[in-house]
Amino acid sequence: MASVKAWKLNDPKAPDFPADFEIVKRAVLQVTDLKNNNNKYYGIELHKAAEQYRVFTHYGRTDDLERDPEAGAKESRFFGSLPEAQREYERILREKTSPAKGYQEVSLASSKIGSAKARGGSSGHVDDKTLAKIKGDDKGPAPAPKPSALPEGVQDLVRFIYAEATNALTTTVAAKITANGIETPLGILTVGQLEKGVAVLDDIYRLFSSNKGTKSAFEDLSGDFYTAIPHRIGRTRDAIAAAVIDTLAEINAKQETLQLMKDMLAVNGEKGSVLFDNKVDDQYRALGCTIEHIQSSATEFKEWEAYVLKSQIKSKNIKVQNVYRLRRPHEWDAFDLKVGNERMLFHGSRIKNWVGILSRGIVLPKIVVSMGVNRTDAGWLGNGIYFGDASCTASFYTTPGTGARKTRFMSIARVALGKMKDFTKITYGIEGPPQGFDSCHGVRNVKGAPSQFEDDEYVVYRTPQQRLEYLVEFRA
Repeated sequence: MASVKAWKLNDPKAPDFPADFEIVKRAVLQVTDLKNNNNKYYGIELHKAAEQYRVFTHYGRTDDLERDPEAGAKESRFFGSLPEAQREYERILREKTSPAKGYQEVSLASSKIGSAKARGGSSGHVDDKTLAKIKGDDKGPAPAPKPSALPEGVQDLVRFIYAEATNALTTTVAAKITANGIETPLGILTVGQLEKGVAVLDDIYRLFSSNKGTKSAFEDLSGDFYTAIPHRIGRTRDAIAAAVIDTLAEINAKQETLQLMKDMLAVNGEKGSVLFDNKVDDQYRALGCTIEHIQSSATEFKEWEAYVLKSQIKSKNIKVQNVYRLRRPHEWDAFDLKVGNERMLFHGSRIKNWVGILSRGIVLPKIVVSMGVNRTDAGWLGNGIYFGDASCTASFYTTPGTGARKTRFMSIARVALGKMKDFTKITYGIEGPPQGFDSCHGVRNVKGAPSQFEDDEYVVYRTPQQRLEYLVEFRA
């Protein structure tokens, strides 16, 4: 079959085509090939206007879309019948998705590439959750927000943690938060598209764990990951080398990015408003967690401040700024009162994670897997939820805010330890406490009682054995 002439957009010699046309079908494709420094997209559309037909394509380098949303080449191929146009559409699609080219279709809730008419529309398979959110967006403009009914201290906290989570997401993936969700250079990703990224990351972790991974294999799988979750990679040799996901730290970083994306989509809800509209009352309700700010003059504040400060055993640099009382209803209802031996223990986490933790709780690796992300950190006492009795240890796992505030967060949880099994040696791969025990305890190394644990670690393997009760904002 003879090749069909492709006319550049706005070529004065190109055949006329009506401005009012129907998009019969479309696809958005992406390929990232780190070996050959390719990070490219290809959009293809079939247009119909009366008895005229064309195949419209838009292609280029994904990195360039960050600089210029209109970047890339746009071309049209014209036909006199629908079957002819369909054959050309399918030919291009087969060519681009063949092993030789390696493009894969990307599912977008809202596309940023293609013809002007196609932009803003969905592309690929759109899952039910995303469809429900898109339909929710059709209800017209929301009424003007009323003054917040929340106490000032709670408003301040909610705005802060959402801003930090949003900033972490938009800088990590070169994404933006829009009314519809998380917008990448190609468009707004669906939940289903995130699952594709999760599956590839699982493959990378299995390759890493096998100790048989070659440089070439990691490059191929990393390219598959960026094909599923479009990133800004860069063009230099150093940038390409840095993009290869071949260490546990890099796997964990991508895992955290995917979990953050899932958490932010979850709190955004079906109507897709809380991230974009920035209404603090809606953001608070989306967390599903009761938060009460305790005044610094209150006895309760002073008691917990003293508890935090006195628990420091290695350093004495924590300065408590705020204390908040927490109640996640499902967590409190599910708490197992029969286990006993309850202690108030610390759990620290990075600043970007608190929207997720407050909305879904601290989750076991198995639960994280069911949510679509595998936890790849190798816990010293296996796959459990870890707590400590020293605030300085919990502080080690925190990061400060990126703005002027520079504060950090740790939670104080009520943990039902029951009968504890003591360990002095690191024991990977534990799925639960030994028979007859309810929890595991990594015993801190002290003079005269050697241990491989530098700090006391308390691990439970059932979520009903813990519930969040306080959130401590501090400087360190």
